[in-house]
Amino acid sequence: MKHTISNESGRSMIEMLGVLAIIGVLSVGGIAGYSMAMSKFKTTKTIDQIQQITTNMRSLLESQRRWPAISSAANFYSLGILTEETFNGTDKGLNPFGGEIALNTGTSANRIFTITYSSLPKDVCIKLATTDWGGDAGSGLYSIKVGSNSHSWDNKELPIDVNTALTDCASSNENSIVWSYK
Repeated sequence: MKHTISNESGRSMIEMLGVLAIIGVLSVGGIAGYSMAMSKFKTTKTIDQIQQITTNMRSLLESQRRWPAISSAANFYSLGILTEETFNGTDKGLNPFGGEIALNTGTSANRIFTITYSSLPKDVCIKLATTDWGGDAGSGLYSIKVGSNSHSWDNKELPIDVNTALTDCASSNENSIVWSYK
């Protein structure tokens, strides 16, 4: 009897399925990591934007004897308060989460300006609400309104604590925060 030995080599179907399963698990982990990294990046970007807008507004308004009543995003862009990154070219400011940025100056009598960020995810709302935006009332920050709840230095409610922010930031992606500065 003659036996023939085959020199064929290759991978079995089971080995190929195992490789595909490993690739799938690594892909899911990579996508989850990417999503978390992007959310962190956008949150940090939002904090930077708010700080930049606040600085720009204070610089503009401190040199004015009478505060101009400005509410148009196009005017804020022309004045350098909003940048190309935060202005969509029409009459809206855009935040990194796709919501609007609304700015308003008060009157010469009250000398208050507001910055509003809308359509914030719950976790971002909590992070922004609990951030210490100035340390004390001398920073110019007067109040923070999260959803329908307002917190101020006068009532000793700033910075907002985590438990309060958890209650105030109730919805998933429809949260808004208004910072009021004097």
